[in-house]
Amino acid sequence: MSIRNFTTRIRYRTFFILLAVFLAADSFAATTFFQPVDPPRKTQVMVHRGLMCAAPENTLPAFQAAIEAGFEWVETDIRLTRDGHYVLLHNDVVDGITDGSGKVEEMLLADLKKLDAGVRFAPSFKGTRVPTLREALEFCKGKINLYLDCKGRIDPETLVEEIQATGMESQVIVFDDPDVLKEVKRISKGGVPIMPSINDRLEVKYWMDSLSPQAVEVHAELLTPELVRGFHEVGVIVQAQTLGERDCPEVWRRCFEMGVDWIQTDLGEEVLAEYVLFHTGAHFPVKISSHRGANEFAPENTLPAYEKAAKLGVDFVEIDVHTTQDGEQVSIHDHTLERTTNGTGAVSDIRFEDLRKLSAGAWFGAAYADQKVPTIDEICELLNEFETKTGRAVELYVDCKAPNLEKLADILRKHRKLSGAVFYGSPDGLLLLRKYAPEAKLMPPMGSPSDLEPRAEKVKPYALDTRWSILSQELISNAHKKNIRIYSDAMGDNETIERYREAIHWGIDTIQTDCIPRVLRAIELELLY
Repeated sequence: MSIRNFTTRIRYRTFFILLAVFLAADSFAATTFFQPVDPPRKTQVMVHRGLMCAAPENTLPAFQAAIEAGFEWVETDIRLTRDGHYVLLHNDVVDGITDGSGKVEEMLLADLKKLDAGVRFAPSFKGTRVPTLREALEFCKGKINLYLDCKGRIDPETLVEEIQATGMESQVIVFDDPDVLKEVKRISKGGVPIMPSINDRLEVKYWMDSLSPQAVEVHAELLTPELVRGFHEVGVIVQAQTLGERDCPEVWRRCFEMGVDWIQTDLGEEVLAEYVLFHTGAHFPVKISSHRGANEFAPENTLPAYEKAAKLGVDFVEIDVHTTQDGEQVSIHDHTLERTTNGTGAVSDIRFEDLRKLSAGAWFGAAYADQKVPTIDEICELLNEFETKTGRAVELYVDCKAPNLEKLADILRKHRKLSGAVFYGSPDGLLLLRKYAPEAKLMPPMGSPSDLEPRAEKVKPYALDTRWSILSQELISNAHKKNIRIYSDAMGDNETIERYREAIHWGIDTIQTDCIPRVLRAIELELLY
């Protein structure tokens, strides 16, 4: 539905809803929610069932991944077992999500806890259990907020007891039909926040009947600036539901423009990136390189990882180039196949035809089981298609693991990706590359400040890949005086917002990272606060 059509559709409804809200304004009480991200964003991100691309939905690992990525909210689904315990499951059956079968409402908690809720997602999550609500509340306390989507039969009294027993009143919002929400409000004496949905079933009488919610959920196509302002004026938070076809940059940006408070999404990492791009105008003080692609959200060195990185606003995707037995140039980090595919042996010993029979994504998640080790041609085509669609170029950070340099240069030249790429490797290897590609931007490693002069003299590099431990303002300044850029990998203990900001202040040119959202947060803090 076009923006013009849905605006016309709800014009009359907006008036009556706002009228009801204003008439009930005296009964609205603003709630101060816990802020996991400080300073808080104008629009907060609510990830649907946790970070589902990285861990099994509605499990503690999915919540932990959401915490580490810097989200403010997790939407999760609660159901009652036969013996009256709340568990986190979206469907009314455990089939497909666990290794068991049966209806949740017919199962005892003890039996449900024996099921494996992780092995269907990926082997690495074998042994993950369906969490109880109490476990989820205790796990998330002081870390991230929870939207509790009530499914099936709900006992409001037990629900309120669970929330109050864990002291999580400022970290939850309860979502259900108005009748259930009224009971939650009554039992908790208004202490447990509630949120109804504005849709075709909602009548004005619910607002007139003292529901007085702390927040409302509105499907994105029903939102208007007037509606958002009206709720804000009476202290009601507005959450945009953007799942399905609504989950796209055009809708998210419109939500930012209208001042929506929360966005519920399946693509939280992309919403965060779009938020920073929107509010900064994409004028970043540092360039970002994604290490092996966006490897937090998709299997490393695969097309989905590179595509996701591009969508997150990076300037470079790092590729590791190897040569198969028959000369194909492919991207895989290790010299052997075991860690990231279901094959064995050296990359250099396998024919490309056989390599393509292997899965390069099953280890990360079942959804990626069909992913193959990509060719450099495929990666270039992907990035060029992205640039055509968005107008934004993403360049290659080429780690020359074991390439055929002449072939590699020809491939990149064919796809018009040679001039924007930077090439990492040994000084001697890079000088050999210059023979085939005189225009190539060379980037040898620098392990010590004393390497600056000899590297500059021997290689005449475009940039130096610098160990993070030796970074300093003086080192970066000295390199810049020689017209040499400084790139550095912020891995492990260096993957902190504080370290990123320090390096940005020193003038670093490019940060390579395994945690794109964290670098984006550092940029956000630098430019917006």
